[in-house]
Amino acid sequence: MPRVQKRKYEKIDEAEIELVIKCTDSHEFYERYREAFPTRKKGIDSISKIWKRRGEFIKKQPGAIQDSEPGSSRNPELENLVGEQNKILVELSGVMKEQLKVSKEILARLPKQIQKYEEPVLPAIKHAETKLKESKEPVKQPGHEKPTDIMIGS
Repeated sequence: MPRVQKRKYEKIDEAEIELVIKCTDSHEFYERYREAFPTRKKGIDSISKIWKRRGEFIKKQPGAIQDSEPGSSRNPELENLVGEQNKILVELSGVMKEQLKVSKEILARLPKQIQKYEEPVLPAIKHAETKLKESKEPVKQPGHEKPTDIMIGS
């Protein structure tokens, strides 16, 4: 039985291509596609396949959406969010600089020699430490006793 080759892509007319280029997201494209082509019986899968090829269509269209500079953003909402984020970061860096300045002033006013702070030992811990020290054998220090002669045999 000969195998029938399927097309990789469906045939898409110019009106569909223009519509997909105008839309900014897939949800908008789906809604506008249903409004623009109510008689076409394409399912959501077919419509989503058209949306997935959007980049291909944009590249092929000579006057389609082109950036004036390669790194520019097309989404004004994203630009606003980045601007807000930058304002917050500037404010945070200002607060941190002020905090560092205050810390340096405090350190400059402190005396050069500060006594070492000893942590207080809790009584229960202290009691446990003394029990451990008492149960161990006292450490013998070498050099205080005379060395004994070594005896060989019994």
